[in-house]
Amino acid sequence: MRESNYSGHARSRITSFFAECIVPFLGPSTGLGFKRWKSFMTDDHTPIELSWDWRGPTDKPIIRFSVEPVGLTAGTFSDPMNSKAPESFKRMLTEAFPKLEMSWFDHFNSFFNRHTMEVNPVEGHQSRIFWGFDLSETQITSKAYFFPGPVAHEMGTTNLGAITESLAYAPYCTPEKLQAFHKLVSFAASHDTGALEFDMLAIDMVEPTKSRLKLYFRNRQTTFRSVRSTITLNGQKPGAHLEKGLSDLKQLWDSLFDLHGASEGAELPFKEHRTAGILYNVEFRLGNNYPDVKIYIPVRHYSKSDQHVLDKIGEFVDNQRQAVHPSSDRAPEMTGSAYVKAMKTIL
Repeated sequence: MRESNYSGHARSRITSFFAECIVPFLGPSTGLGFKRWKSFMTDDHTPIELSWDWRGPTDKPIIRFSVEPVGLTAGTFSDPMNSKAPESFKRMLTEAFPKLEMSWFDHFNSFFNRHTMEVNPVEGHQSRIFWGFDLSETQITSKAYFFPGPVAHEMGTTNLGAITESLAYAPYCTPEKLQAFHKLVSFAASHDTGALEFDMLAIDMVEPTKSRLKLYFRNRQTTFRSVRSTITLNGQKPGAHLEKGLSDLKQLWDSLFDLHGASEGAELPFKEHRTAGILYNVEFRLGNNYPDVKIYIPVRHYSKSDQHVLDKIGEFVDNQRQAVHPSSDRAPEMTGSAYVKAMKTIL
């Protein structure tokens, strides 16, 4: 937060929230005799992930984090499915934020977490719910993430089928307001069965009419051509801004993976891992005609080192920000070096 130029008051407020509300739900520290819950949040099973939302080249970045509430006895005989901490965490949040909007949360939580079920071997993990928090200068906003896999397995359908069923009965989700979702379903149908692996559904903890619906899916294809096809929904989504964004993304893609001069059909090296491939986030609000598609660039699996990633992201951020501040006597307030410094401090 310091490197993102948060005020001292905001840093104090946010760190107090983190210490009082988040730390108690991170599970036991690593030590002799403790069994750590294998969270799906990160590849090393750490139940929390930090991120910077740069938003745009002229905007101040927002610090965010996502967390899976984990109990002290999660994964043990007394709490084999980590079923205690999520409920306690929800109660804590509703007390800390009395105006938290819960109608969509209650619906989707009831649908996807209706009762404790054993892990589906196809899913490869036991996590059931994540929470996300955006930390602005003046407020903390939250999101909730649900996993459709266990219910889909029980229903005998696909993960996307379970998500579709959950939306059919969600408050305010009439067919005419789900045009963006139907376009996503059509896009998924244009692929071979199982090619798009739907992992999560997320919502903002606000009024349903203002919330985003966010679907996360993975594609094992790792060419930039596949990325372009996904972001444009096979070329169906209009907008000149997409071409500019894809051009910038291609530059970052090539620099992170040392693919300068390679065609868009170049595959990244094959990796046999649960989180290999490309993860996408498709989001929309009720009434939108098209969803927005975002990509999580898989640097963990395909870049050569953390240092390489930091260097290339720092350069990219500086280039993007300098493009809107071309005059040398007016440097951008936030630079890539601030991000690099923060990451090195953490790592």
